[in-house]
Amino acid sequence: MNKPATFSELQNTAEHHHCIHPWADLWINAAGHATCCPQNRSRFGNIHQHSIEQLWNSDAAQTVRRLIAEGDYIAAGCEIECPYLRGRKDAPDQPPPANELINLDFELPTTESDLQRNIATVIAEYSDKAQVLSGLPIYVDTQPVLRCNADCIMCPQPHMSDMRHSEEILQKLETLRATAKVFRWQGGEVFSSKSFFHYLHQFDTTDNPDLVKYVITNGSLLTEERIAALTDHDNPVFFLLSIDGVQQSTFEKIRLGLSYRQVMATLRILASAQATNRSGRKLVRWNYVVMNSTLAEMRTAIDLADDLKVDLNFAALQGDYPDENIFRYPLHDIYSLLDRFADLAAYSSSKSIQVDGLSGLSYRLRQHLSEPPG
Repeated sequence: MNKPATFSELQNTAEHHHCIHPWADLWINAAGHATCCPQNRSRFGNIHQHSIEQLWNSDAAQTVRRLIAEGDYIAAGCEIECPYLRGRKDAPDQPPPANELINLDFELPTTESDLQRNIATVIAEYSDKAQVLSGLPIYVDTQPVLRCNADCIMCPQPHMSDMRHSEEILQKLETLRATAKVFRWQGGEVFSSKSFFHYLHQFDTTDNPDLVKYVITNGSLLTEERIAALTDHDNPVFFLLSIDGVQQSTFEKIRLGLSYRQVMATLRILASAQATNRSGRKLVRWNYVVMNSTLAEMRTAIDLADDLKVDLNFAALQGDYPDENIFRYPLHDIYSLLDRFADLAAYSSSKSIQVDGLSGLSYRLRQHLSEPPG
């Protein structure tokens, strides 16, 4: 029997199915608070006061693992709108598609290494529902910069904050580099800090050439020169580029303070860099938040992404926005939305790019059809 080719396939062969984040992910926000996911409210401790080992096996971390293994996601501190639960309080019968989840899926390493051994340990401890772990995080997800140059209508973060990770904290996290598959950085807007660009440019992967460097950005502060500096080598940075809507009026209504022309230019530069990069890796994925204002432009987004040969992810708006959240408020007939998403999925199948998220959008809507009235 052939071994699974990807991490998600290996995870799905494990004895139990539950969210893998408490066994595989470490999230550190700008204040230093640690948990297993940006959408989990249970704090393992603070990296300013505790070592990574103390955080990873703290009493709080063990409690989260026990509760999620038992299926009690709400008690574990999970947000029900996360990409795994998708509007339910309990786990789905089948895990969501890997490309719709927070983390990048990846091919398993084929040669023996610290990373390969750590992956095997993580999967074994996940399958055993272990609470105290010897495995280390495969995904290291951090918020090194809280400041942002935009004021998006769906973002509650303090955009003018100067909170950021110190050099000491950045170096502390790098001790996980050899055993991790992905280091992901997000903000705020990470490139609002010039020092972060220089940190990322110098980030060393020689001790783990399989490590993926992954940045979430709004794209407004990236220049052609910066993109070349971060991508024109054997281990380039991968970008999740957040653009909501296709028309300028739609985009600028949602992402206040950003230049539509600049962000779209960044998308095109990244697409060009991806087409010519010597590593042969994908460099960019377009993340498009689906809400009332962007609903009508989804098909156009698929066409543009296909023209640029850039993969596209449709993510549901989360939060209490009565005029925008079509997944929480009855702004449209549910059956009409389900038909729309089914048509878009069929349309996407004829394209040369990967389009993800549509099944998750429909899953969220179907929760309302099974809810009792009132």
